[in-house]
Amino acid sequence: MWRKLAKCYPPQLELVCLFLLVLALYLALSNYSALPDTIPTHFDAGGKPDGWGGKSSVFVFPAMSAFIYLLFTSIGIWFAITKDPRRLMNLPRKWKAALTVEQTEELRVFMNRCLFLLKVLIQGLAAYGTYITIEIAQGNASGLGAPWFLFTIAVLVLAGLMVWKSFRLYRTARRALIGGQ
Repeated sequence: MWRKLAKCYPPQLELVCLFLLVLALYLALSNYSALPDTIPTHFDAGGKPDGWGGKSSVFVFPAMSAFIYLLFTSIGIWFAITKDPRRLMNLPRKWKAALTVEQTEELRVFMNRCLFLLKVLIQGLAAYGTYITIEIAQGNASGLGAPWFLFTIAVLVLAGLMVWKSFRLYRTARRALIGGQ
């Protein structure tokens, strides 16, 4: 299993995600007693707080981070070890059928790398979200700030790249099928 996953990325890189997850939890736990009774729980499009909740809300980001870590890690392992990755690809049947074995493997590796990178970005977003929530609650910041938006843009760009790569491989496979007929 680890050998198959290592084709996509070195499994030791999981330590980055685990570090970010532990960091978010550490920030929440170490600052909990110093937090006021109400902290920001929601932000408007400009990054300013517009919803407030109890201080136990500081654990929302670490909890979501843990769930996403487990979910993405499970999907990544499943995707790496499955015999037929086409079953797991969310593409129309005719697109999947047009992919060669090599293209399918290329897509498997690419998507698994992207899922890992997406996991890192989301873990970073959760750690930063925990940090900035604490800073706002303690009066040291007034909004989410640029890092939040940079993380968000990176997630959207990566998702777009994943879709683009899928379409590009399909078009290549389709051209080969049409040209071979």
